[in-house]
Amino acid sequence: MAGETAGLWAQQVVGGIAIGCIYSLIALGFSMIVRAMDLLNFAHGEVLMLGGMLGVTALVGLRFPYWATIVAVTAASAAVGAALEWIVFRPLRRHRAPLDNMIIATVGLGIFLRNGAILVWGADPVRYPVKYGEPLVLGPVRLPLENLWILGVGVAAMVLLQLFFARTKTGVAMRASAFNPVTARLMGIPVDRMNLYTFAIGSALAGLAGVLLAPLLYASFDMGSVGLKAFAAACLGGFGSVPGAIVGGLVLGVGETLGAFFVSTSYQDALAFGLLILLLLFRPSGLFGRPQRAV
Repeated sequence: MAGETAGLWAQQVVGGIAIGCIYSLIALGFSMIVRAMDLLNFAHGEVLMLGGMLGVTALVGLRFPYWATIVAVTAASAAVGAALEWIVFRPLRRHRAPLDNMIIATVGLGIFLRNGAILVWGADPVRYPVKYGEPLVLGPVRLPLENLWILGVGVAAMVLLQLFFARTKTGVAMRASAFNPVTARLMGIPVDRMNLYTFAIGSALAGLAGVLLAPLLYASFDMGSVGLKAFAAACLGGFGSVPGAIVGGLVLGVGETLGAFFVSTSYQDALAFGLLILLLLFRPSGLFGRPQRAV
């Protein structure tokens, strides 16, 4: 009996970490864009939705294998993010649009993407034709392969992102541009190009999260609502903090999964956001955020 209980605990924790990886990938995009442009991109969840729907086209229409679908959707989502930055947000910055107006533009952009998805793919949810095989059994623990896929791909993406920022000239330039754009320009760094790269990478992570999440649920035009939880994860970790986005996503994923298992799935969202409120009461700036000085 004790072994079975420990196995159930382990399964729930692994499942929570897998869901947390998805939240972390989306929260990373939120935090990167906030750091680079001080912009809350409320269309970011719809980029996740677009990744999930593009996966339908790749899997069903083009008959790609799942691994190739992941690569193709990630690349396509990066291109979408770059296009959005180039067509929408760069002109707004050049015309010195107030930040509030730019945030409203992200809301409108999210509505546009959601309705565009309905026109292209329809309003009915679509199940991914992905067969993972039998769960991996380790003693009393049964680990679904879909969770292992998410863990493997998600952790690999986060490690590669950290290496990119730490070891490449472009990554260092992006960090410098986000930290102080004026000084970065004086040093010859093309800040506008760094912002474009930021949107592209953040959108790639969101699209990757969408194509990883869709097999667990359904691909549909409204799956971008998951972005709200990722936004909460970014708040929990501390906006603008890359490590905070990762840890915040994992904490939120494990917290809501264990809460749903031991209490009820009906209260899953309430437990997740209750955890957020509780932690922010004691740490208003988030786990890794810098406390703001009172004015």
